[in-house]
Amino acid sequence: MKIAIVGGKLQGTEAVYLASACGFESILIDANPNVPAGAMADRFVCGDIVKREEQVINALKEADFVLPANENDQVLEAVCAICEEEGLKLAFDMDAYRISQSKIRSDKLIHEAGIPAPQYHPHGKAPYVIKPSGESGSAGVRYAATAEEAERFLTENEDSDNWIIQEYLEGPSYSIEVIGTPQAGYRTYTITQIHMDDVYDCCKVTAPCDITDSQKAEFAQIGKELAELVNLHGIMDVEVIDDGEALKVLEIDARIPSQTPIAVLYSSGMNLLSELADVTVYGDFQSVQQDEGRFSVYEHYRREDGQVVQEGEHMMSAARPLSIWADLFGSKVAISDYSENTADFRGIFVNWADSLEELEEIRCHVRTELGL
Repeated sequence: MKIAIVGGKLQGTEAVYLASACGFESILIDANPNVPAGAMADRFVCGDIVKREEQVINALKEADFVLPANENDQVLEAVCAICEEEGLKLAFDMDAYRISQSKIRSDKLIHEAGIPAPQYHPHGKAPYVIKPSGESGSAGVRYAATAEEAERFLTENEDSDNWIIQEYLEGPSYSIEVIGTPQAGYRTYTITQIHMDDVYDCCKVTAPCDITDSQKAEFAQIGKELAELVNLHGIMDVEVIDDGEALKVLEIDARIPSQTPIAVLYSSGMNLLSELADVTVYGDFQSVQQDEGRFSVYEHYRREDGQVVQEGEHMMSAARPLSIWADLFGSKVAISDYSENTADFRGIFVNWADSLEELEEIRCHVRTELGL
């Protein structure tokens, strides 16, 4: 199977790694010659898809299917248009993505369906979290400690209609992936826990989660219901928070996610890219779902000026070209721009084990080797 991946930053890095893990040949396409995932792919094609450069079109036509791995509207529109014109198989649902891309549209959908979610200002209690409608993850997120701060933000910002203000809930956050189509049905996979840094950026993902079987079933049902509501053809990520009352949906994203799929792979044995490929190329799932029951952790570390810190994933956007390493600082897998000739580096470190205790021993060893 040959995949053309458009975009080589966070999502592209995830996709290239998953392609390698399931034996796919990967062609990475990006206009940036130094994009982080460029050296990881089997082949890198540098070119601008928006300008429809010849080498890019030829690379797309060579693949069995195409996966956009970015959130640039112009790029996504170009990919979709070219795939439609050339009759190429596309592992992306633009209609579902447009709903999920707008927090205003997606939150309206969630509330109208009666799915638990944080309440909007002025309802609910302070503090509040302020989010730009068109961004995903932690991008642009702000915090308002009081209702007065939230009101002041609305008054002082002319584009306040493009923001949403919701009650800030405390509790663990979890993520689940949904893959499928209305014809093939929908599958959900191992639930992961999302660990945030001080600026609400995910710095670590762990699996499986310490939640009840009824919560797992409830979350899976929420994921499938949301997939049906957006008429999903592809993959979608759903994030919830457990505030002690219920699992409440924070956001949905109908595109290949970063971080969680690799954690799912080493916890359950299920490769989400392979699942997405089956639905895209064959129209149905080709594998039997499994859960190998391992414990996995996926985390980011950066060394700069002799200091090692754990940070959210967006620090990887500034990485030099990445390589896949085995046993780097004792980690089973690392995706890093580490070099013996350079003191500073950024990296993703992934480990897994049959027990939580064994995993923590491995993780502690890695952190010691890193200098933490």
